[in-house]
Amino acid sequence: MTFVKKSNWVSLATKLLIVSALTVSIVPASHIVPKAQAASTEKPAVITIAGKEVAWDTAPFVTKGTTLVPLRQAARELGATAQWDASTRSVVMYSHGDKVVHTPNTNKITLDGYEIEMPEVSRNVYGTMMVPARFLSDSLKANLTVSSTPEVTTINLTPDQSTVYASSARTVDTYLQSQNYSGLALVAYKGKVVMRKGYGLSGGEKATPPDGKSRIASLSKSFTASAVMKLIEDGKVKLTDHLSDYIPDFPRGNEITVHMLLSHTAGFNSNFTRTEGMTLEQTVDEIKTKPLRFEPGERFNYSNQGYVLLAYIIQQVSGESYGEYIQQKFLDPLNMKDTGETTPATKTITGYVKDGDTWDEAGYYVSQSGTGTFYSTLDDMMKWYKSFDNHTILSEDTVNKMFTTYSDLKPYGYAFLIKNVDGKRTIYHNGSGTGYATGFTHNLDDDVLVILLGNHYGMDMQKMLADTQTLANKALVK
Repeated sequence: MTFVKKSNWVSLATKLLIVSALTVSIVPASHIVPKAQAASTEKPAVITIAGKEVAWDTAPFVTKGTTLVPLRQAARELGATAQWDASTRSVVMYSHGDKVVHTPNTNKITLDGYEIEMPEVSRNVYGTMMVPARFLSDSLKANLTVSSTPEVTTINLTPDQSTVYASSARTVDTYLQSQNYSGLALVAYKGKVVMRKGYGLSGGEKATPPDGKSRIASLSKSFTASAVMKLIEDGKVKLTDHLSDYIPDFPRGNEITVHMLLSHTAGFNSNFTRTEGMTLEQTVDEIKTKPLRFEPGERFNYSNQGYVLLAYIIQQVSGESYGEYIQQKFLDPLNMKDTGETTPATKTITGYVKDGDTWDEAGYYVSQSGTGTFYSTLDDMMKWYKSFDNHTILSEDTVNKMFTTYSDLKPYGYAFLIKNVDGKRTIYHNGSGTGYATGFTHNLDDDVLVILLGNHYGMDMQKMLADTQTLANKALVK
């Protein structure tokens, strides 16, 4: 699959677009620019790597507002490798399992099959390939900082510190690339991260950062269910309580229990009106007007409506907002500093929706408390799921209740699906929201955890979860 989207670098030209280049030992003569021509530059550039000066084989320089440095040498300093591919007449870089391809004298870059454009074409100066430094920082996930005076431009490139890529995770990585996966991915074994990677693009012109924040969609429901169970542990709510105990005028509320809401067996339809600015109370009032799809307790039917009602109960009982209660009881104790309820101002990786052969930016998607409002990172979500193993926020008895199946139709507990994979007890869940497809799967017996926070709407997340769990089990469990 090719992801084609014009970058925003042109608009960034006035903010000093940067070019870095690698030395390539095999360069076609037709691509070489004489040193005399290279000497006609506007001003010199000082390029440092992780704050340290580098003895560049070819001196970096600024031309037309763009800074150029040697490619192969810069890639090596950033932990990547670069080589000339004579068969395709292109430069190929490898880093953490990623493949970056660039054809000289063009502004095209391909990152694992995703095509983006640089603001300037690359060039070869006396046998040295020169490319935009922004190209290196964005394609190799390096951090770039710039300072400039009339006399000199100073740029610091810091190698990618967020990606983790152990050889034991290679089969999972290869699989995700074969599926054109885009977003964030983590694999952990017995609490140790063996892979943390970003895939595809975010924002059009940048490789997805492994430590980026992402909408997590219906993975938010585990926070809702856990908050209710915490209130139950504190003696403030019972599983046998009726909805009418908290919303007296709710139609047939005396037939619907908290257990039914948690297990999606209350009979509600799935969705509700999603309008930005709509309050939780307004959504509850709308749900009151909706007829039940099934009789309460009759069968499983996945329902966002039911989890909105649970969020309302949390607020009524705790006296705090839904987000505040979860922040106090879970996020703060677990030091989940990069997790919370999303607003339009929250900076997350960009979500995309497909339009024909291209992927368009999705913009902000609206949800409601209880169902899909949270954002998080891979590391924070790992802390969250591991807390169920360690019983740091909920008791073992409570966790066992959440991991118990309550329907013959669907192996669903309280915000978790339960199944056996390769004979191993496994919990999982997937989520979906405009621009995003998310999920996690955790082999509890061997402690193999996979988290996928994808930023392409419509990916077959359940299949990806099943496949990656199987691959991770085989690769890690000896």
